[in-house]
Amino acid sequence: MLLMPPRTKTGSRELGDAIREQRTVLGLTIEDAAARANVGAKSWGRYEAGQAIRSDKVRGVCRALGWTSLPTSVGDENDSEAAWLRTVSDEHEAWSESLQEFHGRACAITFAVGSDLLIDHAREDLESLSREPRGTHIGQLGHSWFVGDLPAQFLPRYDYDFMYSLLAAGHALRKRARHGHLVAYTVLEEIALYLIFGEGEMFAEMDPDLFKNEDWRGWVGEILGDLDLVWLLYSSTNVLIPADGYHFDKWLEHQFWTSGEDDGEESGEPADIGHTHAGEGD
Repeated sequence: MLLMPPRTKTGSRELGDAIREQRTVLGLTIEDAAARANVGAKSWGRYEAGQAIRSDKVRGVCRALGWTSLPTSVGDENDSEAAWLRTVSDEHEAWSESLQEFHGRACAITFAVGSDLLIDHAREDLESLSREPRGTHIGQLGHSWFVGDLPAQFLPRYDYDFMYSLLAAGHALRKRARHGHLVAYTVLEEIALYLIFGEGEMFAEMDPDLFKNEDWRGWVGEILGDLDLVWLLYSSTNVLIPADGYHFDKWLEHQFWTSGEDDGEESGEPADIGHTHAGEGD
């Protein structure tokens, strides 16, 4: 059974009024504000009506309104979220003792809960894509959890088959982490790992004391051995051609290896969290 984070920030009439007032001050329509926050217009309308806001969407709402956080004088900041993060333990099916040992408890918590969110969001996008004609990509949906988080160059390629592969990558990483063998064999698995640990930014806002002096990008770099995917896939100055190993057409190819590759995942025995290294594809 997955342990999921609290799904909402408690809403209130006062918080809804504050959101609507700030949107009006900025001269935004509901559709404009919703687009900035990466939520649907109907969802934004519910926020202004004083209904609850999904915890993982609070940051987008604040960004759309130019706030650093929700106003502390209105609404329920739900301090229990911070306390909840600290309850995540080895009972979670994606808990990694090796991550805790080598990178600390905050890292292990981020991977466990971040992978929950990746899988949850992928399933929701899959449900939306399943109702659309074949070939529809997430950029054509009214709302997608991953628009803006995946490399922009390949946006039209993120269709149902791709999202299914991303979901599978998330499950594979969780299995390896549980066995102490968290490595990425493909570019897509590297991206999934990057997205999972990227949730650490939101968790740090929820519990600054737990994440004090922690850097989720540092965790990714140490686990992968480098951050090639960041400057190759997330830099607007790079244009990848089909010959490049990080081009979309090669994202599912087994391109990386680790010194402990034969340990852990196949045998079920724990192995050290190792670095991945660029190698030749199969």
